[in-house]
Amino acid sequence: MLRLTVLASMILALLASWSVVPRPVGAQDYLDYYEQGEFALRVEKWDRAIEFFTKSLQDNPNFFVAYHNRAIAYSKKGEYQKSIEDLKKAVQLNPDYPDAYGLMGLVYEIMKDYPAAVQVYKEALTREKRPAVRKSLEKFLQDAEAKVKKK
Repeated sequence: MLRLTVLASMILALLASWSVVPRPVGAQDYLDYYEQGEFALRVEKWDRAIEFFTKSLQDNPNFFVAYHNRAIAYSKKGEYQKSIEDLKKAVQLNPDYPDAYGLMGLVYEIMKDYPAAVQVYKEALTREKRPAVRKSLEKFLQDAEAKVKKK
């Protein structure tokens, strides 16, 4: 659970560092819902975050970041299978999105599916460019591989 908190904190810090989500002229309400969902995540209102990310996805079902962030809220509630489903959808929509793979690895570890965690950590590492995040992923991968060997 600590790893999930660490990765979620890193992701939320990254999101907070973005000044404003750019809006094309005539943007749909999905961005407003998304921003409200982000705020709900920051204040740990998981159900509210899920509600807003769901509304965002209803307006724009291809908005992969909303799937990722809804997965964070689901995992915080202990709804790990729903989290995995959203993360799979996020990487289906954007196969080069390392944050979704990293979070999926953490959720698989919580579920004690260490081989799946190893697989998605490797996927994350092939896509991740940020040195600090790569270092965390490498550590998570080593730990998951050790757990596979113990079984």
